[in-house]
Amino acid sequence: MKTILSLLVLFSITLGLQQVQAQEGRSYEEWLQSSASGKKTVAAKPARSTKPAARPAAEEKATAPAAALAAPMGTFKGNLPCADCQGITTELSLNGGSNGTSRTFTLKQTYQGKPADKGVVTSSGKWFLAKGNKQDPDAVILQLIPTAGNIDPMYFLQVSESEVKLLDRQQAEIASRNNYSLKKQ
Repeated sequence: MKTILSLLVLFSITLGLQQVQAQEGRSYEEWLQSSASGKKTVAAKPARSTKPAARPAAEEKATAPAAALAAPMGTFKGNLPCADCQGITTELSLNGGSNGTSRTFTLKQTYQGKPADKGVVTSSGKWFLAKGNKQDPDAVILQLIPTAGNIDPMYFLQVSESEVKLLDRQQAEIASRNNYSLKKQ
């Protein structure tokens, strides 16, 4: 019983930290602007009026931010690998304002080869964008936080404006030759 309670507490803390990371006080667009300008600002602090110290050209080139991507919107589809079925036909619809307000998602997963009453899982909730993971501090991570349905939070790497790639529960890329990408339709 203590083990189960410990796991629940650990899961709650992990989920809370991920939500804090996703809502760190500034929007994705603010992060893009600060990344593009090379400045590191936090929304709670006023911006400095002094200019940053000039950096050598070689250092500037080495620390240039990754190309900015627009927030993913629309419907993404693909077939994801499945351990106990032929595959999972996945349809992810992302809705919401480009300014970060009212971002919602619906997710439909159809497990191929399973009975119809057990083969379809749907869920919905809110989505957020966060910056960075262990493999790439400039990665754009799409975080799905369910409010309806029976799924755990899910994470996707935004590869481009038309592709997202499923990540594991620690927001790291899955080491596999299988396809974990969903493409915009």
